[in-house]
Amino acid sequence: MNRLSKKGIIASLPSELIRWEVHYLPETESTQNAAAEIFRKTGRGGILVATNFQKTGRGREGRSWISPKGQALLFSFVLLPGQKEAEIYFVTITTALAVCDALRRHLGLFPEVKWPNDVLLNGKKVCGILTELTKTHRGETGIIVGVGLNVNQRTPAFSGIKGEPATSLLIETNRIVPRLPLLGAVMRSFEDCYFLYQKGRKDEIVRRWKRDSCMVGQRVRLCAGNREVEGMVVDLADSGALVLRLDNGHTESFFGSACRLV
Repeated sequence: MNRLSKKGIIASLPSELIRWEVHYLPETESTQNAAAEIFRKTGRGGILVATNFQKTGRGREGRSWISPKGQALLFSFVLLPGQKEAEIYFVTITTALAVCDALRRHLGLFPEVKWPNDVLLNGKKVCGILTELTKTHRGETGIIVGVGLNVNQRTPAFSGIKGEPATSLLIETNRIVPRLPLLGAVMRSFEDCYFLYQKGRKDEIVRRWKRDSCMVGQRVRLCAGNREVEGMVVDLADSGALVLRLDNGHTESFFGSACRLV
């Protein structure tokens, strides 16, 4: 159950909301790039690309995402065409909540979301999400969501990695976690959250984010364009922007990156 295959992936996925078109690549440069190329040629949504190993996986702002072969859950999926650029942040948040929900239900863990695109276990990064826009040759727009979930890596796999500390499900649970059932659990939770999103229930998604967030009530520093800001997290806007109370007492919403607790 820890080995991936197209047949196994298809059997594990839900199909109530989206009938997924599965592409399994034993090895690829990047699932994100592969999914983008399929979408650009076909214009179809509901594409899911998974791999056992990616040579040049990447995260936000071009950061590399490297994992030993067969030890992580690495996949990208394309949402139905017509998504707007402004929705990228909210789709990222929806996906992070889905990962949290799957880890809670499937493994009994207590993950947290860290805005804008990380999932943490015991304060360490276990999952990163990369959401990007792409266009077909005819100009149709779609959103590609890439998920890198650390599953069965051991501690040495993270040695020498700069930045925030990382962990895996194996390290946190002290047991090997089969990847196929976990993929099914993540995508089932995603469909549940995405259904709310499609129905305009952003209020419920914001409520869940506040429940699962490690940031509400905490002081953070983030980069918003050329501006670095610091303040206390008080809310999540329905656009997906982070709402901070600044030192001058004003409340302001921000999109940005490189957000960290201070």
